[in-house]
Amino acid sequence: MLGHVNKSKVPMPLNALRSFEAAARLGSFRAAAEKLAVTPSAVSLQVRRLEEMLGRPLFIRAHRSIALSETGAALAPKLGELFSQMEELLGTAIGPEANLLRVSAMPSFANQWLAPRLGRFLVQFPQFQVRIAGEDRLESFDRDEIDIGLRYGPGQYPGLHSEMIARAEAFPVCSPAFARKHANLLSSPEGLIGLPLMEDDSGKIAHGLPTWARWFEAAGIAKSQTAGLRFESLHMALMGALNGQGIALGLTPLLDMDVAAGRLVRLFDIAIPSAFSFWLVCKPERRAERKIAAFRGWIMEEARKTDEAFSRPSESVASCAL
Repeated sequence: MLGHVNKSKVPMPLNALRSFEAAARLGSFRAAAEKLAVTPSAVSLQVRRLEEMLGRPLFIRAHRSIALSETGAALAPKLGELFSQMEELLGTAIGPEANLLRVSAMPSFANQWLAPRLGRFLVQFPQFQVRIAGEDRLESFDRDEIDIGLRYGPGQYPGLHSEMIARAEAFPVCSPAFARKHANLLSSPEGLIGLPLMEDDSGKIAHGLPTWARWFEAAGIAKSQTAGLRFESLHMALMGALNGQGIALGLTPLLDMDVAAGRLVRLFDIAIPSAFSFWLVCKPERRAERKIAAFRGWIMEEARKTDEAFSRPSESVASCAL
């Protein structure tokens, strides 16, 4: 029983109630802080203020854990229902735009990584509609009313909140048919010199981005020029590799599904890191917004799964390709 605090009307401490409800639902102040985009100490302070107002503890605190007290266990589920009802009410009042999530991403990331996984987000969050724009310009936040940007870059975006989704590294990939056709040359990295190599213009953007020259240097092979095809984008180069036109420098995590499905094969264990990584970008004042927080949590979990799957030891490359 919660009992009566007093008989007069009590002002609604919404921040404290929201902090308590999140901590009770997630089982920790740290998880609640991440959900609410504040610090764990801020959550703890709000909960203590609520406890002082009620005159009884809401949590039983141990050294590294918390558990709901009798009062907290009685309050938490009802409070959760009230917050859900409030969110639904606001969503109805604001209209369908509140549930429309606009995401912009570089075309290769949108096509190779995001699109094949997006159905899982919609299953988990059916209330949202997602619109993907295949472009990579930061000004789109104001011009096109973009909610979230998925960027491949250095991570320094003035005036915007950014979080790393995944690091990137590059290694040679080709189609299984191409690997079988050129099995004799693909027995060693030196064999790539006599094969069509496909390069995209992204390596020219900044120092430290993947290029064939850097890969050959990492492999200890002296080669000043590469013969083959040059594409405007990484997506076009990967499409060329998928179609058996030659060997491309594949970039993780863009090609993990193609490699796992056998549409592309990795050649050799030599990989070069990229100076750029993949980032989630949004306006800082909006990062705790319901649809943005939901997408952010989902994409970070998907990136973690991708990294774990790609980090497992696997039969490499020339041998499994041939």
